[in-house]
Amino acid sequence: MDRRTFAVSAFGALALSGCRKDPATVLHGQRLPSVRASLIDGTGINLATLGRPAVLRFWGLWCGPCRIDEPHWDEVVRALKPQQGANPRFDLLSVHIGMAPRDGPSLPVWAASRPQEAAIPIVDDRTQRLAQSIGIPGTPLALLIDAKGEVIDHAWAFKSPRGAARFVGKVREFVGSA
Repeated sequence: MDRRTFAVSAFGALALSGCRKDPATVLHGQRLPSVRASLIDGTGINLATLGRPAVLRFWGLWCGPCRIDEPHWDEVVRALKPQQGANPRFDLLSVHIGMAPRDGPSLPVWAASRPQEAAIPIVDDRTQRLAQSIGIPGTPLALLIDAKGEVIDHAWAFKSPRGAARFVGKVREFVGSA
């Protein structure tokens, strides 16, 4: 694990432990910077110019809390994905930070093994350029973004079906009013 990966993981662990003020609250009201990125299929994307609300989850295959929380994130995706329909009113995206562990599957192999109902586009931020430009303080972190690219709300690890349902409610409330 490189130093940047360790730092992102350590800050996330501190935030989740309740030892200090939630560092993700400083992101509220900030606009996403215009940084080009790529999905794992090579398609280019700029999160600042999506033009509609979005839910972005920052995580890593190397991140223990992210892997533990994966079933709860899948609940969020399964609850929100059907609402996208033919003309989506919001985007669901996953942002993988850093490199996949050497002793595990590559990111594309892992993504291909996902159940279809939980599969969403994955941004490959292996250089962590995107996460650093936004100021992501740790993982797993989900951000709710408005159509102008401004951070509206966030959630750390969902930790339970109840935590996942609470976040889904926030997203539905915001998207319904957007």
